[in-house]
Amino acid sequence: ARYHLPDRFILHVGTLQPRKNLVRLIEAFHQLLRMRPRSRALKSETSDLNLVLIGAKGWLYQEIFAAAKRPGLEERVAFLGFVDDSDLPAIYSLAQLFVFPSLYEGFGLPVLEAMACGCPVVCSNVSSLPKVAGDAALLVPPTDIDILTEAMELVLGDAAVRDRLVKAGYMRPREFTWEASALRTRELYQHLAAR
Repeated sequence: ARYHLPDRFILHVGTLQPRKNLVRLIEAFHQLLRMRPRSRALKSETSDLNLVLIGAKGWLYQEIFAAAKRPGLEERVAFLGFVDDSDLPAIYSLAQLFVFPSLYEGFGLPVLEAMACGCPVVCSNVSSLPKVAGDAALLVPPTDIDILTEAMELVLGDAAVRDRLVKAGYMRPREFTWEASALRTRELYQHLAAR
């Protein structure tokens, strides 16, 4: 209620900037809304579906806002701006799908945050993201709008795929603890010291 969220939405969390690939995400969302659903279940899934983008304005964000002004999208794409970290778990939990089509990421923490909240994930197959997501997300080439659209359609329309991603997603963040990170860092230092 605080953020006036729609009942059903696809979510993205991250600063609004070109490397987040949000123009293509908006285009894929628009394509998803216009496509002929493969099943009756998917038709009901997309009839009231929205796209919610959380994140502060970064650099060169104007094109992102322009992409959302296409006919049929203005009422379906919501820009929430910065959201307090304490509110994010509830928002992730409410989303039907989390999509993270970045062109480059240093790590990709929002992918693990979404998984930990039981939200299925579609993300890029580039940069650090395949290592972060593992087999707990659908991985797609970030520049292919058609494949991104098909991946969103698959997760929204196929309960078995969705359930598999949610179950695998709950387990994935456990592999990225601070303790494990410290142990790997120590191993690296020991390896370098031995050289």
